[in-house]
Amino acid sequence: MSKWRLPALIGFSIASAMTLGSCDYAGLLRPDVLAQLDPEMVALMNELPNMDEPNEALVGRLFATGGLSRSQLGPDGIMRDRVRVPKDEYLWYPAIITMARPGTLELDVTNEDHRVHAVNIQSSGSRQLLRLPAATRGVIRVQLDTPGMYWFGCPVENHGTRGMLGFVFVKGEVPPEARLDRPRQPQAGNRRPPRAPHNH
Repeated sequence: MSKWRLPALIGFSIASAMTLGSCDYAGLLRPDVLAQLDPEMVALMNELPNMDEPNEALVGRLFATGGLSRSQLGPDGIMRDRVRVPKDEYLWYPAIITMARPGTLELDVTNEDHRVHAVNIQSSGSRQLLRLPAATRGVIRVQLDTPGMYWFGCPVENHGTRGMLGFVFVKGEVPPEARLDRPRQPQAGNRRPPRAPHNH
């Protein structure tokens, strides 16, 4: 258990308990229950590059709500996966997609909702956009040539902040510029009290 990223795993447990909506599941937060977490989540967290705690917690929540999928390599060398937007939910299913190696990823996206959505995702240093009118389906193809993590989301109104976030994890040695790390933020407990002014 020493290799697990506990902040994300705890975030996963909290999100799971909220999703299940019962006080009986408060026990998910007990340390002895953490060992029973989904093995895919544990494997994913061990493979990801080092991140700060806010990003780790976000990954845990995405896994809990949208799940994980591994893209499949086709005979043409293109990796493919399917994503859907369920009706009346601001979520991607799956929210986490993994690629075994860098290359081309094709996403077949179905919008089952009555609202307009869109997919905004990085591709070879730029961004690709797929518009998804209500009850439609579309395909978007991106080139991800560097191992690392690539966020995608819905840029329509406030859909991203309401939960329509996800990421693609491209396996391989991750260079520093591809990591999601941001400078460590000062924590409330680590703040020093202000110094008293000196009287001269």
